[in-house]
Amino acid sequence: MPSVTKRASSYTFVSLKRHRLEGGSPVQPFRLLRHALIFLFDGSGRLELNGQPCPLEPESCWALAPGTWIKAELQPDRPLDAYVLEYDGSGPSVLPLCAAAKPRPGTPELPGRSVRIAAPSSVLTLLGGMLELGRSRTPSAFFRRQALLYELLHRVSLMPGEEENGAQEAVQRTIRYLETHYMEPIQVGELPRMASLTPSAYCRSFKKATGQSPTAYLTELRMRQAKELLRQPGRPTLRDIAASVGYADELYFSRLFKKTAGVSPSAFAGRSATRVAIVSHLFLQDHLLALGIKPVAAPAFPSVYRTPSGFPDYLQPQLEGTKPLNAETSILPRDVQSLSPDLIIKMDFGGNPTDGPWRGMPNTVCMDGFGGWQAYLESLGAMLGREAEAEAAVSRVQGIELAYRGQLASAAEAAGELAIVRVLPGDFRLFGADGHAFSDLFYRALGFCPHSRIRHGFYRSHAFEELLSMDPDSILVVWSDARELARLRAHPAWRELRAVREGRLHVPDSREWDPWGPSGREFAIYDCARYFSGMPRGAARVR
Repeated sequence: MPSVTKRASSYTFVSLKRHRLEGGSPVQPFRLLRHALIFLFDGSGRLELNGQPCPLEPESCWALAPGTWIKAELQPDRPLDAYVLEYDGSGPSVLPLCAAAKPRPGTPELPGRSVRIAAPSSVLTLLGGMLELGRSRTPSAFFRRQALLYELLHRVSLMPGEEENGAQEAVQRTIRYLETHYMEPIQVGELPRMASLTPSAYCRSFKKATGQSPTAYLTELRMRQAKELLRQPGRPTLRDIAASVGYADELYFSRLFKKTAGVSPSAFAGRSATRVAIVSHLFLQDHLLALGIKPVAAPAFPSVYRTPSGFPDYLQPQLEGTKPLNAETSILPRDVQSLSPDLIIKMDFGGNPTDGPWRGMPNTVCMDGFGGWQAYLESLGAMLGREAEAEAAVSRVQGIELAYRGQLASAAEAAGELAIVRVLPGDFRLFGADGHAFSDLFYRALGFCPHSRIRHGFYRSHAFEELLSMDPDSILVVWSDARELARLRAHPAWRELRAVREGRLHVPDSREWDPWGPSGREFAIYDCARYFSGMPRGAARVR
């Protein structure tokens, strides 16, 4: 496909008019003879484009094609203030022509696209300058007006992305609202109004952010909290639990719980009594939480994570009351047994071999490593009788991966052939095309393309010279030592890499990117999308 920069394109200013009308004033139907941009700064009502209705909202911009018939009805209590800019020319569309609403069968799509105006004051300044220059007929005024036209077209072409970011931020506010008010009677139909979005736009943005509809997300949120309450010793009554998660009807809550969890609340409470401890170098507590089990003890890495417990931030709220086991030191069997667990799940890892003392304990199951996060989850689900929960967690994460693969498509395309590396004292690791959680996440799930010469699996150590010979389009640096990375930045050969010279070296704060578990994978996806969209940390949802 030819790039936009290679297309012959030329635009010429034709006219610019400002229209100010009282609310309710009649607007005679008219037909555009040229391309037009309509900037509506105030006013509301209904717009018809070639007979297709769509809302007329303040601070919106319409890009319309020649031949479009326009009819408008204004609200009586809101005056209209709009600019109509007409121009000739051919080239890339300012905004993609697509329907703002699904047309009726047999009717054509809308001949234009609307977006919310980003930085209205800047747009008004450009329009005011063009109006002022219209009073002069000098060549300099003509060229200056042309320059302002191109600046305006440039700004408008960027607005869909800015609108998308704004919509995502608004959706994140409603997600935070749900997470702090789920115990109250919430009208899901009010959420679009809270986000200042139309219902259809809100639902699209919400599903892109969570992989679920607002109703499904709220239900999952309430059911997750209900499960926590059902696990507590001396748990409250079902009536109290139902009320505490937002349901006034205990019977309705019980039916909904069984539909989502596969068992009744009473049955769930009965089988949730198993006390499980994890002794591992992997955050298997992430998998247990996805299965509806909070472990009594779980691995922590206090030198890596800044939380008091040594658990990652995204797991901290769900692990309140779980004893951290410092996985950077030797974990003694007696320290775990003192918690009276029904089951200890033990993996062999550095400084903590699965030797005789562990194998001799009747309540300990020794687990080998698997090839991917799903295999761990499915194995634990089978071990603990939680196959349905494991299947539901896999399905949820796959839905999020699919949604964000689309959102990150432009970033993946811009990255070209990518190399993922980790810089450590005495080692430079090059991740393979498969076999590692990072490779699986970026190359398979999110659609980034590995360099064509990366054919190994897992990762390759001491691979700096290999990376130099590849000279990839882009480099993603993860889980790296800050001092070693600073030394690397000063290396002449590193500075000559194409990705470094052309600004395609990506060094996100990836300390908590841990794609080996469901919640860790979700966090990595959300934070990756935040990084590549340029949004500040905290704007992407974290559960």
